[in-house]
This record gives sequence, structure tokens and C-alpha cells, in this order.
Amino acid sequence: MKRLLVIAILSAAATACVEGNNPVQLIGARPLSATECGTRAGDIDQYRGSLDFALSKHYYMTFGLYSPLNQEQSTVGTGFIGEEIVYNYESLGVKGSFKEETLPIYFVVGAGADPDESFIAVDLIGADARTKLESLVPAEPDVMTLLATIKIKGKLASGRGVETNEVTYPIELTRGVGCLENQTARPTADFPCANPGQDGAPYVCQ
Repeated sequence: MKRLLVIAILSAAATACVEGNNPVQLIGARPLSATECGTRAGDIDQYRGSLDFALSKHYYMTFGLYSPLNQEQSTVGTGFIGEEIVYNYESLGVKGSFKEETLPIYFVVGAGADPDESFIAVDLIGADARTKLESLVPAEPDVMTLLATIKIKGKLASGRGVETNEVTYPIELTRGVGCLENQTARPTADFPCANPGQDGAPYVCQ
């Protein structure tokens, strides 16, 4: 299985030839496995998420990578080269304005990529958004919804600039009690790969 993880840096995938306006598409949303690090959880797409901002300022989600063309349809190059993630945000329930963010990246997706075998994991909350949310996320039981929209810009080996489709994923945010000032939320031994506070993941304070 090919796995592409974008947390801060992405790994390279197998290369092949692609052409077209949308050489790679982001398909479906599945969380990372809480028990097997670097893998996707199950085979059911997740349509929205939740995050306790007192426990974590990050929200990780994977998207399948689909290339609609096969290698024989390509005329030049080694595939889609991802160079930049573009983030945009909208808040619901709480008024707030966000500026567009970008994150330089590197990865390659070959023609014919199968979303059940190739995926990318992205932290949907960018650095500027985290700073902005510090003053916006309400204390429980109140909640707000963050609409996180991403797309990936890149190029073909021919040098022509292309990009993926846009994906908008809703995340419900609140601020719980969290841990004490001198403690940090950590995943439990049973779920060592979970992100504390995300989608109700269990945690311990250390």
C-alpha cells in the first residue's frame, strides 16, 4: 500500500506519467488509525469531525488520491508533483475572518492512483488558523464549526501547473477542561496513534 503522510513533511510515492487538468483528485475522508500509526482507519468515509481545542490544536484527516488517467494516456513526464497545500477557512456559530494559508510540500502521485491504496494525511488546521482560533473557540457546552477547505497545487513533469479539486471538511470545535497547566494530553496505551481530543479519542494527562 502506498502511503503519503502530510503532517509537516510528505513522503514520496511511486512515480508514473499523468496529463490533464486534474491529474490527481482528493476522494473521500477517513481518519488515521488510532492503533496502527501511518494507516487509515477502516473503509468507511467520515463526513465531519470534532475537536477539543483544550487538548489539541491539530486535526488530522486522510484523503484518497485518485488519478483518472492511466500511464498509456500520458505523453510526457513522471506524474503529478505536489508542491503546495492551499488552506482557506470559514467559521459557523462564531464570527471570525481567516486569511488564506499555504504550506510548501513535496510528493509525487502516479497515473492511475487508486484512492483505496493511495492516500494523503493532512493537518487541516494551519498555523495562522490555530492562532486565530485561540480567541474564537468557545468553552463547552458551546461549539463552533470550522469549515476547512484545502487543495493541492503542483505541476506535471512537463512543467505545466495543475491542481487538485477542492475539499471542504467541517470540524466542530469546543474548549473543554483539558489537563492541568503543567500536564500534556497523551494518547492511551490502547490507542497509541490517536490525537487526543480529536473525534472523542481517549487520552491521559501526563
